[in-house]
Amino acid sequence: MKSIPNYLICLLLLLCGLVSIAEVSVNLDGGELSDRATVLYSVIFAFVTATWVLHDARELDFSAPFDFGLFIYLFLPILLPYYLFKTRRVDGLMMFFGFVAIYILPSFAGLYAYVYYS
Repeated sequence: MKSIPNYLICLLLLLCGLVSIAEVSVNLDGGELSDRATVLYSVIFAFVTATWVLHDARELDFSAPFDFGLFIYLFLPILLPYYLFKTRRVDGLMMFFGFVAIYILPSFAGLYAYVYYS
């Protein structure tokens, strides 16, 4: 059971890599990724991240309120740094910045490809 959060992090990295490749290839052609693709990436990223939090909280025996599962899906940008700080302190904040970096990497990759190779 301990490997489920690791698989979810690998899934986030794979998703980030695939969207980065799509973003770079579209930007090299002079276009931009569609709004639907961007929203789909955001929704999948949020869902996988929230699922990671739920599995990680179960493994760490985090004493969460009854509705924590619902709240983490609804208020992920607010509760993710709270959860990471409560469970890991300063290392948790570094993990939060890692999640943010994984999320915005495709945009920066596309921007880099557009600026320097178009």
